[in-house]
Amino acid sequence: LASDTLLHKNLGEHFVMFRPKAIVSGDFYWAVEKENRFYLAVCDCTGHGVPGAFMSLLNISFLNEAIVEKGIKAPNEILNHVRQRLIENFSAEGARDGMDGVLVCFDKNKKEISYSAAHNAPILVTNGALTELPSDNMPVGLADRLDTFKLEKINFVPASVLYLYTDGYADQFGGPKGKKFKYKQLNALLLENSSKPIKEQKLVFEKTFENWKGDLEQIDDVLLIGIKI
Repeated sequence: LASDTLLHKNLGEHFVMFRPKAIVSGDFYWAVEKENRFYLAVCDCTGHGVPGAFMSLLNISFLNEAIVEKGIKAPNEILNHVRQRLIENFSAEGARDGMDGVLVCFDKNKKEISYSAAHNAPILVTNGALTELPSDNMPVGLADRLDTFKLEKINFVPASVLYLYTDGYADQFGGPKGKKFKYKQLNALLLENSSKPIKEQKLVFEKTFENWKGDLEQIDDVLLIGIKI
């Protein structure tokens, strides 16, 4: 996983809420610096526990290969590379192991933020308004669609907050009727607390999750990252 030192150096104000279902996880967050660009991946691999952790390690290895070894710069081309490597290694007999996720590139020279997303759309809150940013409706891995991932740009004003998450929070059962938390309620929670200090936001999101889950079992890995940009 990305070290706290690396994240603090490149992201400034941010929080990471990471709750694996087991000791090891199919959700991961990973980062690297390359030529004045900072890449942050927030991903959800097929499976959790040991199988999910194995896929996490493999996908981290392919991300590292694309950015550090191959020198691929655009987030969409990086995801294309990871998908191809997954298909080469796992999909000879039709296996569809892979991941959903988002890869964000912070270009320090151009002062631009670009990204590519497989299913998991980033959330941007600006001036009290929440926007679900575009994402591709296909995973990183073998699927019915194998189009090139789209490269997206994030237009923001200072003090905006960018949220990146996997599906574990929204899919958690709980509350008075034992139902899923759902994305609509999660996004409303993000918007309601987006103006608070980052550390305070993390506490709110952790407490809300625990209260919702109550005595029920956590059903999946949970990952939520907030970044003030």
